[in-house]
Amino acid sequence: GKTTATANLAAALAHGGRDVLIVDQARHGRGAAAALGLVPLHDVSDVLAGRCALEDLILTGPDNVQVLPIGGGFPRLGRLSDRDQEWLAQSFDRLQCGVDVVLVDMEDATDPDALPLGLAASEIMIVLPPGQAALTDCYTLVKRLAMNFGKRQFRLLLNRVASTGQAQAAAQNFADTASRYLGVSVDFLGYIPQDEKLDRANRLRTSVLEAFPVAQSTSQFRKLADGLLRWPQAASLGGVGGFMQRVIQGGRLVEAYRR
Repeated sequence: GKTTATANLAAALAHGGRDVLIVDQARHGRGAAAALGLVPLHDVSDVLAGRCALEDLILTGPDNVQVLPIGGGFPRLGRLSDRDQEWLAQSFDRLQCGVDVVLVDMEDATDPDALPLGLAASEIMIVLPPGQAALTDCYTLVKRLAMNFGKRQFRLLLNRVASTGQAQAAAQNFADTASRYLGVSVDFLGYIPQDEKLDRANRLRTSVLEAFPVAQSTSQFRKLADGLLRWPQAASLGGVGGFMQRVIQGGRLVEAYRR
């Protein structure tokens, strides 16, 4: 549910007047770009090979949500030469998108190549659907980010939950376990209900806010967007360019960790 949450949260922020950029890490356009009905023609590997400019990657979806697909080129970032990393960082720094909020749709949490995006983000939101397997995967990701990379603060969004009480109980249990055994803080953001209209919007490859403005999940995404805008802002993040510089530095860190 992370891609659906990312795309719909972006749409909710855009409906509220914010300029939003989604950094989509999925290969072959299967992430947030696909969820918004967009088809990437290039990714970062094309930029690195000189086949297109960085500006050519950006796609515009519903409500003027912008998507930057980095896709298959992402695993190469940590293995670039110092000169190429500096060139790419400067290219991102020159990228002027007029963006208020950057959301990241990370690839599979079990993929070590996904970690640099998590390291670069000022906030990490974990999307937890029902089921023991999902709970185990979620806890494993939090443990990896905490033990290997020193992350201590996480946000938790429950997905496909039947009731407020069920969501609160599940969130409290996860937060207590993570605090006791990992020493991390997990803040409960809220939950996305089981909603047939959200499923229909997914099949239409658009946001539920666009397709069904009065759906129950639309209301929840609006609340989440309002809450996100009240989070404390980290100082000196440096916009999109600064974020992507931290992504590249994170790639270096993961490569060093592997060695």
